[in-house]
Amino acid sequence: MSNTSFGKEEKLCSKKEIDSLFKDGNSFVEYPLKVIYNELDSSIAKTRVLISVPKRRFRKAVDRNRIKRLIREGYRKSKMEFLEKLNADGKYFALAFVYIGKDIPHYSGVAAAMQLALDKMKTQNQ
Repeated sequence: MSNTSFGKEEKLCSKKEIDSLFKDGNSFVEYPLKVIYNELDSSIAKTRVLISVPKRRFRKAVDRNRIKRLIREGYRKSKMEFLEKLNADGKYFALAFVYIGKDIPHYSGVAAAMQLALDKMKTQNQ
């Protein structure tokens, strides 16, 4: 059975790493997600993820939390193939998924965008 959890060690929490990610990271858009990524040095043995939904666009915390939950679930379901490929190459990333859509999405839309985004990351970083 594969590990499809999304635990504390996979979350990007360090303010220093987050600042570095947004300052020096590369980005692309796979609507409704903007993906910002930065390669980490090999001493850190995990790819770490940050999920963000702007308060300016979604005023109610209920809506922001729902969208973050959908993005987390989409990442959790499709991360195994992505991580196996990159970890085999010895590459680790700090990733930020920022929701840029205007409406509250359905899970199918978020899951499809997440799969496309992770596939794009795999092909860009071979």
